[in-house]
Amino acid sequence: MTPTEPAATRDKERTRRAILDAAGRMLSEHGSKASLGEIAKAAGVTQSGLRHHFPSRDALLYGLVEDTIERMWAEIHAHVDLSENRPGKLLRGYVRAVTGENDLVAAVLDPTGLGATIGNPPGVEELFARDAERWRAALRADGLPEARVLVVQHAAEGLAVARSSPYLTEAELAVARAELLAMTEPA
Repeated sequence: MTPTEPAATRDKERTRRAILDAAGRMLSEHGSKASLGEIAKAAGVTQSGLRHHFPSRDALLYGLVEDTIERMWAEIHAHVDLSENRPGKLLRGYVRAVTGENDLVAAVLDPTGLGATIGNPPGVEELFARDAERWRAALRADGLPEARVLVVQHAAEGLAVARSSPYLTEAELAVARAELLAMTEPA
């Protein structure tokens, strides 16, 4: 291994990250009208540099969705309290993450956000289906009754969407969040 190989790998990863971050920003700001040229410029790369990582618009959108799914998984797991040695640990982390103040989670759960902007490029539906099944399996293994998990999970997502509306105040969010967390405790 030469001394330059790790730097080259880091640059490639950094460039890919810059492109994905720029694509997310540009799509949020300009919707589906954001061009690859604008995304490349925002990422600080040439169009050919962007196409080196993502050969087509569909490939970029697929990569963006895949990255967002993995970042959400990591974000939710970062909210799991490893000292909680009782059922519901993952679901509590889920509630904390999606009802907390997190730009990534807010953007993902915003009904006018990424999903609405990118449409349905090839393969994305399958990505979402795999992610949904991964969450089902992980939450099933969390040790709480399935019906309770479904109610808490989707109520937390509803709170996350409502938080950007005038229908939910911060005080109401805090009360609802506390109630959902109480529902994650074993009976």
